[in-house]
Amino acid sequence: MKTNRLNLVLILTSMTLLGACAEEEKKENLAMTDKKEQIQQNSEDLPKELIAEPVTQAEAVEADAKGEVTMKGSIFYKDLEGGFYAFIAENGDRYTLHGLDETYQKNGLIVEVKGTPKPDLMTFTQFGTVLQVTSVKVLDTSKVIDSLPTK
Repeated sequence: MKTNRLNLVLILTSMTLLGACAEEEKKENLAMTDKKEQIQQNSEDLPKELIAEPVTQAEAVEADAKGEVTMKGSIFYKDLEGGFYAFIAENGDRYTLHGLDETYQKNGLIVEVKGTPKPDLMTFTQFGTVLQVTSVKVLDTSKVIDSLPTK
């Protein structure tokens, strides 16, 4: 009698589990069908042909020049990730300088920098916004510290 009950419980449990698996399989098949339909609908919305519109060099330079800024501040050497030159503007904004001429790579130099901020550009320095330098005007050299990097 005990074995009959045990067998009956075992059979009922097995049937319940198999039924649950079948339901789950049906749901997966429906989900796959929905995904196929969605992909087909999305592909119908896409343009058939991609056409690039040419941009002249003058237009590209003009678009870049629109974002150009001029700031006064100090250049500092930071000894992080192999070292880099940073710029701290008078208003406290921080910039990582890209394209800074070797002539101006002096720790403590006070300058007026003209350049284009590149907020979407990431660097290892993680020191403010990247500034692509276009020109530098030296304002004061009295605070230059030659061989002493700042922390």
